[in-house]
Amino acid sequence: MEDLAALVATILAVFVGMAVINILLAVLSRRKKLKPWIAMVFNALTGFAAIFGISISWAIGIFPLLGLIIGSIILTLPNRKRR
Repeated sequence: MEDLAALVATILAVFVGMAVINILLAVLSRRKKLKPWIAMVFNALTGFAAIFGISISWAIGIFPLLGLIIGSIILTLPNRKRR
């Protein structure tokens, strides 16, 4: 049973890390420090992780889902007009 708990904790930690990296890549792409397609591909991978996590349990899938939502909002916001 301890091995199963360690496996679930590792999956949860990977999903949390993936969500944080997704948000970081979206911010870097927004600031033009990274090519936008890299952030978009990682955003799609985070979406697949969210689908996988939610199919297991909402408690596991909520972290990549939040990272996906926040990253998608950051990536799709229109640019400000500069004067």
